[in-house]
Amino acid sequence: MNDLITLAPDLFVYPGAINVGILRQGERAWLIDCGDGDVLPALSALGIRQVEAVLFTHYHRDQASGFGQLPGSPLVRAIVPTGERDYFAQVERFWQDPAFRWHLYNFQPSDLLLAESIPVDATGAENTTFAFGPWTVRVLATPGHTPGSVSYLVERAGQRFAFVGDAIYGPGQLWDVYSLQRGGTFGERTIRDYHGFLGARTALAQSLRKLREAGAQALIPSHGVMMTDPVSAIDALVANLDRAYANYAGISALRYYFPEMFADYVGQPEAMPIRPGMAIPDFVRHVGTSWIIVADDGAALLMDCGSHKVLDELRHWQASGEIRQVDAFWISHYHDDHVDFVEELQREFPCPTYADAQVAAIVRRPRAYRLPCISPAVARIDQVTTHGTSWRWHEFRLTAYHFPGQTYYHGALLVEGHGQRLFFIGDSFTMAGIDDYCAGNRNFLGAGRGFDACLALVEDLQPNLLFNCHVPVAFAFTADEIRFMQRNLAEREAIFATLLPWEDPNFGLDEHWLRAEPFEQDARPGAVVSLDVVVTNHASAPRLASGQPIVPHGWETRPVVRAVIPRRTERALSFRIPVPAEAEPGLRVIPIAVELAGRKLGQFRAGMLWVR
Repeated sequence: MNDLITLAPDLFVYPGAINVGILRQGERAWLIDCGDGDVLPALSALGIRQVEAVLFTHYHRDQASGFGQLPGSPLVRAIVPTGERDYFAQVERFWQDPAFRWHLYNFQPSDLLLAESIPVDATGAENTTFAFGPWTVRVLATPGHTPGSVSYLVERAGQRFAFVGDAIYGPGQLWDVYSLQRGGTFGERTIRDYHGFLGARTALAQSLRKLREAGAQALIPSHGVMMTDPVSAIDALVANLDRAYANYAGISALRYYFPEMFADYVGQPEAMPIRPGMAIPDFVRHVGTSWIIVADDGAALLMDCGSHKVLDELRHWQASGEIRQVDAFWISHYHDDHVDFVEELQREFPCPTYADAQVAAIVRRPRAYRLPCISPAVARIDQVTTHGTSWRWHEFRLTAYHFPGQTYYHGALLVEGHGQRLFFIGDSFTMAGIDDYCAGNRNFLGAGRGFDACLALVEDLQPNLLFNCHVPVAFAFTADEIRFMQRNLAEREAIFATLLPWEDPNFGLDEHWLRAEPFEQDARPGAVVSLDVVVTNHASAPRLASGQPIVPHGWETRPVVRAVIPRRTERALSFRIPVPAEAEPGLRVIPIAVELAGRKLGQFRAGMLWVR
């Protein structure tokens, strides 16, 4: 059992997968969050026979998955944030909603929902108070980590402690930054979560200031270390968030799309000047999010097909004789606005389809993944390309590259011909910089990774024009601008290494470093299904990982699987899960309990299994 931390007589913290607050009154207790149930031996050691209530700071599964195991269950009361009641009491509604599964541009609730609902007895909003024995518990609304997060001020006889959820990890640090992906309103424009990297930082900073003024003698986070100097811990975090966002804003591609978001950063030293657009060659055309190359004989190479508008234009050009046929199709990345109409295109224009191996993995099996902007459309891939695959297409030389820019699952295509070197880079750059505005897209930091690798490739290939699928003109970067962006990314890695408590900051930036694959699958009663827990070890040395699927009650428990994951490598922990012959039809959510390098993470990810 982990060592209990005693804050005051009858007030304790159990440091398990999360820090669980324990208020004791004889053999009874109230908890603040409950984690995955690993607190049970500590409760027994304290002589607690009945947990009367749990006060939850936010809805994430790692806070609450052990609720049904607590002594006194099923009579334990659940007290939850007012704004998150449905995320506890009606989780099945979200798991079964296609809007929670496909075309993801807004990210609340996240897939850290509980696997099954729990009954809610009461809710807490700003200044709601509860009493337990000599303790008074006051609710502070502290949105940020989730929009409805709350903190609890626990007070008695001049003693005051703040249980703050994931508002802060430690002095100057956060548990992760992908949870801060949030949209907002800028002037008359509203943007969705997808474009809101660090978008919840303003709300979080306001919450932190509220906690700063609350006068607690210590802050106890869900993940992290107890802080006995709240003022300096909070001030350091606000400063680090400001540094991180100023760095991000300096080379953000969103300055082209949404300049109003960055009005405060115009002219700052961190801000790279925005490049002008350039004319495109007469054999290149742009429709929607698609680029088209037209060969001398009228054949067309199509890149991406995300809308009906593209098909309408192709039909029109073919009918008018502007093109003879579409005889090649290339997919830059998996996002829905690039692949939603792939199935219709492939039926009408049955030409060879090309895609990078990482892209092909998703568009062939979209149900296996849950990612931003994902489409249920299934594409046929005839030729899977690897980094540097090259071939002739009419008078052009085509070379495909893995291009982990806007998303890790991304390719780029160099087109050489007619005296031009044209580089089609999907959505990875605009004239303002790099398209890394959604943490869920997996933008890795580090030399030779993510956008640093993309910039090195652009510098090496020296194309005369770059083409973004959403920008109707071409553009190019100077050597000095490439250096500027490379320096920015190196500085960013250092900033996030300070902000995040992981041994490599990518663990706190990349929410998909751990995932269930397939994310969604079907099974019949009596069948055995395969499930991989895929681990990306971002660390610079091998790390031991373990995983265990948490199967529904009455199913055969699966043993823990362990493996050493090489440095900066992805590996799978593989499981076989028998579905009972008597299993009723319906959805089962299978959480994954995980430990990495000795750090217990609780039920960190999950998959979906439909018994048909």
